[in-house]
Amino acid sequence: MPATVFHFKRFTINQDRCAMKVGTYGVLLGAWVTVPDAGKILDIGTGTGLIALMMAQKSNAFIDAIDIDLPSYEQAKENVLLSPWSDHVRVIHSALKDYKPGYRYDLIVSNPPYFMDSYAATDEARNLARSASASLSYDDLLNGVVRLLVNTGRFSVILPHKEGQIFRESRAEWPLL
Repeated sequence: MPATVFHFKRFTINQDRCAMKVGTYGVLLGAWVTVPDAGKILDIGTGTGLIALMMAQKSNAFIDAIDIDLPSYEQAKENVLLSPWSDHVRVIHSALKDYKPGYRYDLIVSNPPYFMDSYAATDEARNLARSASASLSYDDLLNGVVRLLVNTGRFSVILPHKEGQIFRESRAEWPLL
């Protein structure tokens, strides 16, 4: 069973109420992304708030972190409040398709639900967090990115190899990305 708390150098992630725990992909994305020092960042499907907090420790940008799952939203909000960056990270309970902030972002990051051909998880919250077909298809993700990213902005996503190939193929129809 995964630990309910994950400690980083400058912050702690509580994860006892989240369907998906801190994992390699989230940590890699948070470490890999080059973050603007100012501006606005959106973390789509924030889960525990890990990636949003990793962006905050590397930047003075204002960060919005959205999640559709209520327990994950509540846990991410708690993790942000306990962090040194609670003044510039905001956690929002929303599906991407319903999210209308009134402004656009300089950087959008996501460790999205990515399993396409795998068996559904028995836990509904875990299935929502893991399965692209259950919660956030690649088309829905790309539609949201196109709608919310400034023209000069960047989108950073992390996917397993097979799903990454499918995602790249679906991007061929999206000339803006």
